[in-house]
Amino acid sequence: MGKSAPSHRSADLIDEALAAWRVHDDINLYLLDQIPRAGLDAIPPGSRGRTVGEQFFHMNRVRLGWLEYHASGKRPRLPRSVKGASHTRTQLKAGLRKSGAAVQAFLERSLRGTARVRMFTGQPLRWMGYLISHESHHRGQILLALKQQGMRLPEKIALEGLWGRWMWGKR
Repeated sequence: MGKSAPSHRSADLIDEALAAWRVHDDINLYLLDQIPRAGLDAIPPGSRGRTVGEQFFHMNRVRLGWLEYHASGKRPRLPRSVKGASHTRTQLKAGLRKSGAAVQAFLERSLRGTARVRMFTGQPLRWMGYLISHESHHRGQILLALKQQGMRLPEKIALEGLWGRWMWGKR
């Protein structure tokens, strides 16, 4: 038996999954816009971890790495951030926008059965869940670094700008 065409409900579910990815991606871009310039260099006190800018660079790099791996099946060879390198908001936004659109396009193709997700038991939504979880973890690290460096974002940004996008679709 051949594969049957997706049902109307399946098409709705695909649209909902892609909308969830867009909300998540939009939250990353919104957060990046709200960070003061000095905040991109913030790092938790006593930490040898990444700066806020390096966190965003890492998120973009992981997206690109998975996209390359899904396409080729080979370990990706992507440039790493140089420790202490300064990443501009413009560079970070451009990278995240481009990789966010590429993830969305790949998700759509894989959900429609025309592309293959490697690992994640071959399940596109499972891979999307991983990406959202991974990037949300880094958003938490970003917010903590800012807070510990005295650059806590206003509550309105966190509640309406970040959480409100999930719950009420506010922008």
